[in-house]
Amino acid sequence: MELVSPILDVACRLCGCIGNSTNNICHLQKNLTTLRTEMEKLKSQRVDMRHEVETAERQPMGQRSSQVDLWLHGVEELEREVDQILQKGDEQIQRRCFKVCPRNCWSTNKIGKEVWGKLQAVSQAINEGTNIPVAVTSAPPHAQEMPLNRTVGLDSKLNEVLGLLTDDGGPGIIGIYGMAGVGKTTLLTKLNNELTKQVISGGFDEVIWVVVSKDRSSVESVQDKMGKKLGFPETWSRDNTQDEKKGEIFRVLRMKRFVLLLDDIWSPIDLVEVGIPLLPADNQPKSSKVVFTTRFMNVCGVMEAKKTIEVECLAWQAAWDLFKDKVGEETLNSHPAIGKLAEDVCKECARLPLVLITIGRAMAAKTTPQEWNYALNVLKNSTFKISGMENEVFRRLKFSYDNLCDETTRICFLYCALYPEDWDIGVEELIEFWIGEGFFDDECDNIDEACELGYEIIGRLKRACLLLKSKEGYSDVNMHDVIRDMALSIVNSESGKEIKYFVQGNLNLTTAPPISKWEKAERVFLLKNSIEELSETPTCPNLLTLNLANNYNMRTISDSFFQFMPALKVLDLSGNHCLTKLPASFFGLRSLQHLNLSFTGIRQLPIEFKSLVTLKYLYLGGGWEDDIIIPPQVISSLLILQRLEFVYCSVLLEGIDEGSNFKLFLDELESLNHLQYLTLTVKTEVALHNLSSWRKLGSCIAGLTIKEWQGSSSLQLSSLQKNAKRLERLTIVNCSDLEELSMRRDHIIIDAASRSFHNLRNVAIHECRVLRDLTCLIWVPKLQNLDIFGCVAMEQVIKDGDCSADDIGGEGSSNVFRELQTLSLLNLPELKSICSHPLPFPSLFKVAVGNCPKLNKLPFDSNSGKGTLQSITCERDWWDKLKWENEETQSVFSPLFKPW
Repeated sequence: MELVSPILDVACRLCGCIGNSTNNICHLQKNLTTLRTEMEKLKSQRVDMRHEVETAERQPMGQRSSQVDLWLHGVEELEREVDQILQKGDEQIQRRCFKVCPRNCWSTNKIGKEVWGKLQAVSQAINEGTNIPVAVTSAPPHAQEMPLNRTVGLDSKLNEVLGLLTDDGGPGIIGIYGMAGVGKTTLLTKLNNELTKQVISGGFDEVIWVVVSKDRSSVESVQDKMGKKLGFPETWSRDNTQDEKKGEIFRVLRMKRFVLLLDDIWSPIDLVEVGIPLLPADNQPKSSKVVFTTRFMNVCGVMEAKKTIEVECLAWQAAWDLFKDKVGEETLNSHPAIGKLAEDVCKECARLPLVLITIGRAMAAKTTPQEWNYALNVLKNSTFKISGMENEVFRRLKFSYDNLCDETTRICFLYCALYPEDWDIGVEELIEFWIGEGFFDDECDNIDEACELGYEIIGRLKRACLLLKSKEGYSDVNMHDVIRDMALSIVNSESGKEIKYFVQGNLNLTTAPPISKWEKAERVFLLKNSIEELSETPTCPNLLTLNLANNYNMRTISDSFFQFMPALKVLDLSGNHCLTKLPASFFGLRSLQHLNLSFTGIRQLPIEFKSLVTLKYLYLGGGWEDDIIIPPQVISSLLILQRLEFVYCSVLLEGIDEGSNFKLFLDELESLNHLQYLTLTVKTEVALHNLSSWRKLGSCIAGLTIKEWQGSSSLQLSSLQKNAKRLERLTIVNCSDLEELSMRRDHIIIDAASRSFHNLRNVAIHECRVLRDLTCLIWVPKLQNLDIFGCVAMEQVIKDGDCSADDIGGEGSSNVFRELQTLSLLNLPELKSICSHPLPFPSLFKVAVGNCPKLNKLPFDSNSGKGTLQSITCERDWWDKLKWENEETQSVFSPLFKPW
């Protein structure tokens, strides 16, 4: 073996191989072995590196570096080349002479060079692999599609918002509001996913989604979330002040066309302080947009949303489709009876998506009619007893309640739950109950302040979407069934096992519920049933409110019924037409502050009425034809009375002659130092004259009924004009000889403000059979509700030519009916015109027309009632014959038709 090397060296020289060639030829086998070993190391390194890359890529925003991607591809290519050269080298070794000397030195030298070169390349790849960064954090995507379940009923809202976003001249800030669980976030998610497609196609540069939420609505919190979305480093939020963040966000966004989506805003955010450029840059002609969702309507206003969109509960078919989707066809088809039961259960969900989804999922495995019947009964009593409702629904809804600004607003909200399901609540009545209970005693000094606070609270609750605007009555509100269940749950959970609110309204009960169920309650509502008598003697030490209104068959109340109700403050017996007598125990209600006896059969008050010295609110009468008889000195004994309403009835003092009766009654009212709100009825010119000269007229008379007018054929209301500053309601009824109604003195030049009835909002004219027009209404600039019925000779509401600018303070006909909300025209066979030309009607909400065959045109053009008018209720035949200003006007109003 000692001779091998010298021989090999000689052989190499003989073959002409010199220098490096000697190495390539003589050490080929050794180099092949080394290359094979190093390549195995590189392969292992490649496997480990790929595993690290895959792990990194599974992390949020993780992405392989371009260097490691290049290295991996290079290693794969090198591996193929090395395999080829190893194969060639092995073959060359096999061809050596005597296994020692190569047969072709030139060929062996060439392969040896390649082996040596690949060995160097493999070593270099190994070294590079140890220093290459495996992955980098990728920049956030310009838009990111989000997961979303199947949705129903949102396409029209989605298309509306998309239309606004793609319109460069459209609003820059759009507010989407609605109650909890109605689908605002779902709508925003659908919007985000649609906009993602537009980013890809170049419509927008960036779509930024930020969840704000209740506890993170600060400017800096929004900035930090936006910074992460925009790809700022993790240290950016910590190392910069709020102002510095503002500048950085502004710098990045001002040159882009972006859409910022802010979800679940609880309190207003100053977008400028966040750093949002609200105007396009000089070289960016297309504007960016901001869209946000909130539960509170007032947030839209404070954040200067130029367009607000309310997300409402689903229509029935959409609600049913969503419910079926969550329950599943297999369950719905598992028994023939389940289909109908499922519809009934779905109806109890009150078309609120969150409830439909939660209850649908809870019922998905219920395959027997018994289970569905049980669920239906539970839902009728309390939605929150169904599995999942407490955590999924109640908790989210209660956030809105907890967020109300004070305890007074919260208790006013809870009070609304006393009304039955789907009940339109009269705002005025509701506020009167709140005042009667004393909710505002610590905050208000008089009835006006209390009413204003009541309306403010109604506004707060509507803006928080805890009360909804009624679709039937413009001034009414109602409470969504699930919100109502939540309110009742709050009330009764606070009292432990005792029920504080007992509600059994609108159930057609013929007998009163057992006393044992409501004796401990604080408030009891049994309105609108058919209860015939109250024969027991309940002991109700905590009872504050008892509402028995509209039990049309109620005839008797036992003499001892009210004996043990020492705390009762509010009692409503209105609408019980068959009730003609009050029980003896009634006059012992020493805490009673609010009493409503209107539209009952009670036509005479006993002398014992004087004992109700705590009364502040009193409502009497309500019959068009009957007077109410009161003993002298009864009304004047109610010294703290603040509101007194004689509803459509005249007052007769018992035993006083007719000539001096009304004047003496006014003298009694004069002694009521706290009286602030009064409605009265007069029949004669003498009574009207006495009223006009009454010292308290201007400060307290809010409602006036003129009934069965006796005397001249003209009724001149100008005598009230100067003093009746509080007059809100005017009713003229059964004045069969009345030909003319006037509201101003002729030949007296006074300014428009003083000659108009500026607080008059409600006018009703009934059965004035020879009255031909109501042109005088041009002097009622604040008129909201106009009701004309049975005026069979009336030809025009406003006479032609009487809407001139001179007549109404220089503002022209645009001021006529400017605040009108409801218009009712019934049984007016000669009526030909409301007004001779179109009016804007910017506040009009609802129109009703019936039996007006000669009225063939409405005073509308395509802009009349724009954005406010909800319905025109009338006969189909009359509607089909209407003439329109033009085709555009007809197309605008056709969808509003509602048949009788």
